[in-house]
Formats: sequence, C-alpha cells, structure tokens
Amino acid sequence: MATQATARSKESDWTKPQAMAIPKEGYFNLEKGRYGAIFPKTPACYGFSVIAKVKPGKEQAVRDYGKSIEEAVKANPNVLAPLQLHYLRWILFDVGSGLHFMYQGIFDTDFDKYLEDAVALL
Repeated sequence: MATQATARSKESDWTKPQAMAIPKEGYFNLEKGRYGAIFPKTPACYGFSVIAKVKPGKEQAVRDYGKSIEEAVKANPNVLAPLQLHYLRWILFDVGSGLHFMYQGIFDTDFDKYLEDAVALL
C-alpha cells in the first residue's frame, strides 16, 4: 500500500514537469458523467476547450459578459473559487468566416462539478 501511495504522490507532484499525450484513438476508458464524458485527469488537472462561432450581433454581449467577470474578480478575488480554476482564457477571433469565441479552462474538480458550480455562479 505504501508503494502505491508513493507512486501516486509522484504522479501528481505539480512541482515536477509532466506530460500526457492523448492517443489518436482518444482516451483509454470512456467514462460518462451527467453532462458528457469525464476524461482522465492530466498533469494539468481537468480542463476543456470550446470553440464556437459567435452569432451575428452578439459580439458586444460576449465582451460585456467578459467585462462583468473581470469586474467581479476585481471586487472579490474569490468569486470564482468554487470553480477551483487554475487557468481561464476567453478569446474572440475572426478566421475569415466570422467572429469565433474560444474558452479554455483548467480546474481541479471533474467536469460535472465544474459545470454545476459554473451554472450556480451565473
């Protein structure tokens, strides 16, 4: 048992550089959660990225929502603490076919918990 604990603590030691390549065929074991697949935890914790086309006329709404999150964090640096975020990035970009939005988040909780907490914060 001590060997397993030692091996596990070495695997999750955030002070040591780590890498995990996702194979071409995908993740090793598909695990279903309440809101979709729960993927294995990587060295960067849990995370996901979303890229979507912004509906015409909605650019300002996306920018305003980003600004409201910025202001909420300025007012209370712990406002997003329930999400256990390490990293959050929103990007608006045009690829020639219209404006797109990219969301990237890295967090400690699993995907289902992250979504539930995110919805509760809205």
